[in-house]
Amino acid sequence: MRTGSRAAQRRLTLVGLSVALGSLTTGTAVAGPATVEQISPAQSGPTRDSIVLGSWMEQLGGTIGNRPLNQIVMPGSHDAGTAGITENSGMCDAGDTVDSARKWPDLAASLSRTQSGSLVQQLEAGSRYLDLRLCKQGDKWYSYHGGPLGRQFFDAFGARGEIVRGEAREVADWINQHPKEVVILRVKTTGPAATLKEDSRAAISELGALVGGGGLDNPAIADGSLNPTSTYDEFMAAGKHVVVVDDTNSTSYPWAWQQPAVQDYRGSYVGVSGDWQDILKAALTPGLPQKTYDAVLKRGDEVLGKAPAPGKLFVQQAIIDPTHSIPDAAFMNALDELGLVSDWEADNYLISMENELNKQLLAKLRTAWNHTNVTDNMNVVMTDDVNQNRNGVGAGELQREIISKNLPQRITSDTFYNSTRKADGSWTGPSPLRGVGEAFRFAGERQAVAAMANGDTHVLGIGLDGNIWHNVRLADGSWQGWNALLASDNKSFGFAAKDVSITGMPNGDAQIVAVGKDGYVYHNIRRADGSWQGWAAMPGTDSGRVKATRVAAAGMPGGSTQVLIFGGDGKMRLATRAAADGTWSSWQTVAGVNAPDFSGSALSIAALPGGDSQIVAIGNDGNIWHNTRRADGGWTGWGAPAGVSTDTMGAFAVSITGMIDGDSQVVAVGLDGNVYHAVRHSDGDWTPFQRVPGIRGGGAFAGDQVGIVGLRDGSSQLILTTR
Repeated sequence: MRTGSRAAQRRLTLVGLSVALGSLTTGTAVAGPATVEQISPAQSGPTRDSIVLGSWMEQLGGTIGNRPLNQIVMPGSHDAGTAGITENSGMCDAGDTVDSARKWPDLAASLSRTQSGSLVQQLEAGSRYLDLRLCKQGDKWYSYHGGPLGRQFFDAFGARGEIVRGEAREVADWINQHPKEVVILRVKTTGPAATLKEDSRAAISELGALVGGGGLDNPAIADGSLNPTSTYDEFMAAGKHVVVVDDTNSTSYPWAWQQPAVQDYRGSYVGVSGDWQDILKAALTPGLPQKTYDAVLKRGDEVLGKAPAPGKLFVQQAIIDPTHSIPDAAFMNALDELGLVSDWEADNYLISMENELNKQLLAKLRTAWNHTNVTDNMNVVMTDDVNQNRNGVGAGELQREIISKNLPQRITSDTFYNSTRKADGSWTGPSPLRGVGEAFRFAGERQAVAAMANGDTHVLGIGLDGNIWHNVRLADGSWQGWNALLASDNKSFGFAAKDVSITGMPNGDAQIVAVGKDGYVYHNIRRADGSWQGWAAMPGTDSGRVKATRVAAAGMPGGSTQVLIFGGDGKMRLATRAAADGTWSSWQTVAGVNAPDFSGSALSIAALPGGDSQIVAIGNDGNIWHNTRRADGGWTGWGAPAGVSTDTMGAFAVSITGMIDGDSQVVAVGLDGNVYHAVRHSDGDWTPFQRVPGIRGGGAFAGDQVGIVGLRDGSSQLILTTR
């Protein structure tokens, strides 16, 4: 073993411990997000660089006002009260690492200090979630971490009888001066076991009295009338701008929200190995600190891809936490192998590691985590060293990046959204569809939608895996969840498809047609009881089957089904499945516009109550064309509805549905990339195409694929995918 000065040995020890901290366990890595191809609608207001950290909630009130607290993206402070820890600041007798800390107080201080700024400095730097760990030592409360004590937390008498001001009063003063900023205080305590519950209750009460704005009921603190799903505007209207999350299990105050009922870490904390032999082995592995950072960021990928726990705050722990205790052998073996670090790094080792992690976290927020399928799933992003101003991260730079996720973000491509057009013509804003299992969002290449007689809406999606998935929006607005369809062998799961369509039938069945990866058209039925008939190839002239590039289906009032395709040769054809015995008619070529056949890139068909079927298609000229197949089998001929400001409506995608009053509704992705809606009245007149409202109040929805179905109450359901 090498020998040297105490300071040098301390620095060597810290290097070994830093690598030991690198032996963090990780979950299985997940695939990265889909490619981003667009920006959400522009809004006037603050930009990232103009965010005022000390009052950003007030500044962004027009943007975050209607958002629930658990959907506002905010910086948080891990072990917020540790800036005052030094090797001479004292020890918490009840601390979980106090024994090791007493042996190496300077080492313990370096590994326990996670913040460089005071609590008020963190609030000024944009943090709105303070993770407070309090220790009752003697008759006073202190911040602490592991073993070492930080600053005195509550006011108390000093050695000469004077009042020593605690850090909690400074926080209370700041909160009272910033009534438009909602501050969340999560409190966890330790102390003498015999009186811990009573002491903790007293601490929560004292904190409430300080930050609650005065009065017996702590009027500024959110009570039982609010919860994590209450909006920022609701907090402001109630005059509440403090949330106390009580993690002490000692109170039942209505203003002390109980943990874990109100907050979820969702597995974001990456814990250290409990096997000390693994730590020793890790200490000798070159490059392990980077593996630590990679582990934390990969865990972030995983948790941000999962759907949030309903009704809870989500606290993402973007941190490295030191091991709870390191045996003497770990230090001694590490000393023998590792080199020196700087004095600053020795004195601030955990912060130095966090500074590098924060730098890489900032880069992640600007790239892979800079689009809606991630930012919509963020809430509290809790970090160490909120006041960092070194290692390539300027003061406030990370916090502004986190807060900016409340501003319009890049939209993830191929994500499914649902929107409702009410019978009175008003719209609900598009809301994203939850993904398969724990996945946060569903993304796919194609979609199809059908209305059922009972008010349900059936949705099919060809996922990014290439397979067809099925979901149901129940009449009450809830969702059943995604299930994979069986493969063409009707045994294994996973029917790979190029295109798909679904239609509701009068008897409660749903009929599905799909173009398989082999290019042939297949038919299936989901019966009203939820069972499936199984796939069968549709008949045609290609060795008894039919090939197609696009497909659409309409369930007719009499129980028959009309199927429309662009065949393998590009020509539009139509066939009918008889209601009585399920037999298929031969394929009929649909005449074009002054041509023997119609060819194009997209098509849709819908039934009307009288037995007519309405067809819209995008021709080879890029415009929408409309035709009607009458109940007697005759055709009215093609006509082109007018565009927004042109004689014809150019489009990339189109869908049509029949309404109970005989009208038809059409949605299309225009040439500008936005989704438009129009009505064709039963007398043949068209309303102008108008933009469908966008995400979070945007004036337009930039789409890729569209589907629409009309319900019996006169409303219609849209399924939209982003581009």
